[in-house]
Amino acid sequence: MLNGLIGVHIATNIPVEIPLSSKEMSLACVNSCGEAMNKAWHLMDSLYHERTGERIIGEIDIDYIVIRGQKHKFH
Repeated sequence: MLNGLIGVHIATNIPVEIPLSSKEMSLACVNSCGEAMNKAWHLMDSLYHERTGERIIGEIDIDYIVIRGQKHKFH
């Protein structure tokens, strides 16, 4: 995966890889504090939901973010 998220589905405990579009990825990488970052994250989740019908927030426990093929610890 070039850009996206890696984690575990909370309800099923199944590992998941979530490829993100370039717009979704740019929102996931917003590096600000507090409300601006929360707004970007919720917008990314909404765009992903529109594209796939699936949600990330509240559904996936994220372990890694993949940026240009490089896996980084999420928190």
